[in-house]
Amino acid sequence: MVTDILSFCKIRYCFSFRKRHEYLRPAHAISSDVEDVGVSSQFEDFTVTPCSTEESRKLKIRVEVSGAKTRAIFNEVFDKMVADAQPIPGFRRVKGGTMQIPREILLEVLGASKVYKQVITKVINSTVAEYVEKESLSVGKDLRVEQSIEDLEEIFEPDEIFSFDAVIQLQQSN
Repeated sequence: MVTDILSFCKIRYCFSFRKRHEYLRPAHAISSDVEDVGVSSQFEDFTVTPCSTEESRKLKIRVEVSGAKTRAIFNEVFDKMVADAQPIPGFRRVKGGTMQIPREILLEVLGASKVYKQVITKVINSTVAEYVEKESLSVGKDLRVEQSIEDLEEIFEPDEIFSFDAVIQLQQSN
């Protein structure tokens, strides 16, 4: 389902004229024309509002993710990073391999910026992939996120609404 599409999606960074853009690999589904996608789509944990673009076969979207989804993804990514982390000096793993370390200390040791960047990447991947799947869009090679990862990191807080703008390259209908 969405996790299958997520396996296709990876964000890579492209530096062009000192501006950073994010790109996703395509998630293919049954195609739909740009004209068919004109109203906001409400999903369980996020809303997507299509906007017009001057470029043909491109769809600009505004995605607003709920605080509950940002918290859930943050917890998932954070827990995985903690499990994959090297032993932290001064703390011992207890039975079962987990560490009893306060989250604030773990966040400091892992690096808040590193954690937030991974969370933001996952939020973007999962929401856009779900939107593409539910709207039966056939997308091209690149998805461009309008804001830089640094700008998104500054506004991101778990439990808060998180918004970003993206441009999806649509493929021709068959």
